[in-house]
Amino acid sequence: LSKYLNDSVEKLSSPPKTLDELGESLSLLEQLQTDLKVTESKFGPLHEQFAILDKYDVEIPEQTKTTLESLNGEWLTFQQCLVDSETMLKKHKEKFKTGLLHDAEEFKKTVATLLDDFVAGGPFTSSVSVSAAQEFVSTTRTQLAQLKMHEAQLRRGLAIFKIEHPPSREIQTLDKDMDSLELIWELVAEWEVSWDGWKQGRFDELATDAMEMSAQGMLKRCIRLARELKEKAWEILDHLRGRIEQFKRTMPLIQALKNPAMRDRHWSQLKQEVQKPFDQTGEDFTLEKIIELGLDQFGDAIMEISGAASKELSIEQALSGIKEMWEGLELDIGPYKDRGHFRLKGTDEIFQSLEDNQITLSTMKASRYVKAFEVEVDHWERTLSHILECIEIILTVQRQWMYLENIFIGEDIRKQLRSEERF
Repeated sequence: LSKYLNDSVEKLSSPPKTLDELGESLSLLEQLQTDLKVTESKFGPLHEQFAILDKYDVEIPEQTKTTLESLNGEWLTFQQCLVDSETMLKKHKEKFKTGLLHDAEEFKKTVATLLDDFVAGGPFTSSVSVSAAQEFVSTTRTQLAQLKMHEAQLRRGLAIFKIEHPPSREIQTLDKDMDSLELIWELVAEWEVSWDGWKQGRFDELATDAMEMSAQGMLKRCIRLARELKEKAWEILDHLRGRIEQFKRTMPLIQALKNPAMRDRHWSQLKQEVQKPFDQTGEDFTLEKIIELGLDQFGDAIMEISGAASKELSIEQALSGIKEMWEGLELDIGPYKDRGHFRLKGTDEIFQSLEDNQITLSTMKASRYVKAFEVEVDHWERTLSHILECIEIILTVQRQWMYLENIFIGEDIRKQLRSEERF
């Protein structure tokens, strides 16, 4: 009990130096005042216990006797300390309250200044570099974190005086805007990295499908941000969306140029169209080079040339198929009646192939894309006609021979023939 009284007096007698100390002292004072009657009720039973010990001559240590004798004085000191501390804390409370209210006003000014600086100098336009924008975001984030800590201290301090201090709307707004701005510049940085990789890589090595998917994903995120921030009118967002959409518009052009059907004649036609020389197989033929050459200005011509190349590829593949078939075709020739003679057997498949190929060649000649293959188509028309003629002659001779054989193989006829005329 003595320790409790002395410790409490010591704590309450020390003037608070900080808000936290003031809060602790006020809480302690309130608790001690609440427990005052409980504390006082402990004295009677304590003295009675020592009286009983004295009655029965129980030896009590001198130090305990001294503490017991001083207990009443400590109790009076304790009570007086409660009165004095209440007065002292009241003065300090007013002092801290005044300082807190002043600090709260200064805090509002600081927040307003930061918000004004953000609105006036934030990275909202495409003229700001990615690194500068990210540095601005990082610096402002640090300032916001400090302000949030300051605000928490203010609210905790004002709560001691039962003064409500609602969270700063300006900080909440700024925090939300910073989240959006950070997402925008992360997207800008992602686009810049992707674009740098695409424009500097060799054109024939570009993965157009992956590029299309990546650009589409970034465009969706950009559109979502634009919808959420339509009231902000931040130019950087419109600029980024415009760049991605422009790139997507050039994707059909890029895919047309990467058409595997494009041959040297098509590239020569394109060079003549744009009136600029370039080496489509060179290391320096990149997406950046294409834009530098201004090929994106000849979109219609490129699409037409690439489309024609695809049509011509069909003709080229069909001619290749005809050539491959006839080069590997073997005639079915077998022995005839075991007399050392041979004859051409089944020809149905040959005639069917001849008919199919001649129809295919006729279709090719009717196409406006046959010009590059006119010589080869004419060659195969003549070749197939010659093959047909040869097969028909062979079959005619074969039929006549077999017919005559049946006539001249008889014994009466053989005797009438000279030896060189016999079968």
